[in-house]
Amino acid sequence: MGDPRGRFWSLRKGDQEGKMRRAAKRQRATRPGIQSTRVMEMRGSSGRKRASESGRLRSVVRRGRARAYGCVRVSALALGTVLSACFLAAQSPPAARVVLDAAHGGEDVGATLADGSGSVQEKAVTVTLVQQLRSLLGARGFSVVLTRTGDGTVDADSRASTANHAGALACLSLHATEAGSGVHLFVSSVAPSPEALLTPWKTAQSARVTQSLKLASELNNALAGAEDGNQGDSGTQGDSGTQGDSGIQGKGTAAPGSAIPVTLGRTTLPGIDSMMCPAVAVELAPLRDAKGKIVLDVTASDYQRRVLGALAAGLLAWRGDAEGGNPR
Repeated sequence: MGDPRGRFWSLRKGDQEGKMRRAAKRQRATRPGIQSTRVMEMRGSSGRKRASESGRLRSVVRRGRARAYGCVRVSALALGTVLSACFLAAQSPPAARVVLDAAHGGEDVGATLADGSGSVQEKAVTVTLVQQLRSLLGARGFSVVLTRTGDGTVDADSRASTANHAGALACLSLHATEAGSGVHLFVSSVAPSPEALLTPWKTAQSARVTQSLKLASELNNALAGAEDGNQGDSGTQGDSGTQGDSGIQGKGTAAPGSAIPVTLGRTTLPGIDSMMCPAVAVELAPLRDAKGKIVLDVTASDYQRRVLGALAAGLLAWRGDAEGGNPR
């Protein structure tokens, strides 16, 4: 059987060695700066993941586009940051972003307009108007998105897609014509309807057409106040005649008593009919006297400056309504 004492001594010695190993392990765990490689790897991985997700979230918030689906995708590691970001996004005022649409372009030249002794194509005039208005709005703190900048062909659906993707406060589609006098403001003729989860593309404007009517009235007030160089004091109410239930005048009714006659109406507007933001088509016509004689062509720089200054003032008042929480 062997020596019982020797066997006992061996077991006791083994137990003592085990205790020493366990004590050394505890000592290493309590010493600062010494951790297992596995723990450090796990913490490093979590830290990198947290930093990556926090950075991605900050990028989303900076763009002002913190949406529900963006927040859901961030893991629980950044839950506190997620909740804060979503709260701030919900409290933020609407972005001061405006879409400017230069009508026509490319093979679609638009109307032929008088230009002193010669003529000019409408597509060139609208680009000039848009560029000038962009400068005026930029100086007033707006972010401006253009549907076209060069002489390319842009179809109506592409223009609407640009506006819808921008999530803009307003969209103005600029045109020019030889018919009539002053400025013509047109709103889509689609019937208003409540906003729905799925909206038909061709009548998407129906959810915003009521706001578009109010935007047109805001622009009308600014244009009516542009007399004698007053660039669209939005607090000045022009004499716009009798208005119907829609809050906008019938087509062909000019606003008397203003230096720039204003005509307001509703019609089918390809492109605008598919926009999900308040949108108005602005058409610039020559300025005529009481006998119908052209006093200023649409290309006259002073005339353009007065009209565009009034439009910028109208949009500034529109932004003030949005930021002030006034119903529109």
